[in-house]
Amino acid sequence: MEFNLLTYINENLIILIPVVYVLGMLFKKSRFRDNLIPWFLLAISCILCSLLGQDIVNGIIQGTLVTGVCVLGNQLYIQTVRNKNE
Repeated sequence: MEFNLLTYINENLIILIPVVYVLGMLFKKSRFRDNLIPWFLLAISCILCSLLGQDIVNGIIQGTLVTGVCVLGNQLYIQTVRNKNE
């Protein structure tokens, strides 16, 4: 059984994944507290997906998936690649 998360994200909204990732990197370098960054990314992603999508409920679901891909991908990178180099 194969699981591919990107099949659940609307193909028109996949472009938001790098956008949200870059916003997260910018927030990380700014004065935002680290524990608030995922919440800001979630809010921004849900708003953008609602504006680009068809309705608010679908936008919230798609925004949550987009944010999940960004935050999970970043944490997997940190936990595996960075910890091996230290």
